[in-house]
Amino acid sequence: MPRSCTICRHADRDAIEDAFVAGTPKRRIASRYGVTERAVRHHTREHLPALLALARDAERAARADSLLDRIEALQSRTLAILEASQETHDHRVALAAIREVRANLELIAEVTKELDRTPTLNLHLNPEWLELRTTIVGALDPHPEARGAVLRALEGVGNGRA
Repeated sequence: MPRSCTICRHADRDAIEDAFVAGTPKRRIASRYGVTERAVRHHTREHLPALLALARDAERAARADSLLDRIEALQSRTLAILEASQETHDHRVALAAIREVRANLELIAEVTKELDRTPTLNLHLNPEWLELRTTIVGALDPHPEARGAVLRALEGVGNGRA
């Protein structure tokens, strides 16, 4: 049965990790907290990257929330300009404000993942895929069972199964 990490079980685990992140040499960390340098090396190599990744994800989420707050504040100001332009009947300003409102809404939708602009490839319509599929199926003509299995598998992929 594998041994558990002595650093993970250590009462001062957070302080040990903070010291490592701050650049304190592993040897000094080991002597300060009464652990082996090998244990510090093992922990920083095996367990700390996952924690750092979680921290990075949390930081990104916080930045996204801050960005979203700023975009929503901008949207409120833009809507106020649009309303003011309707009272003055200044159509140029109104149309410019409408364009900005639309752009802000698109940006909010992208930040909140409600709008995904990544391109979609319909492989089943791609001429290169159709040619490759025909070649594969043709090569399996001498093997009817394999050909049937491959055709069923390809149909399953095309229908979102597999």
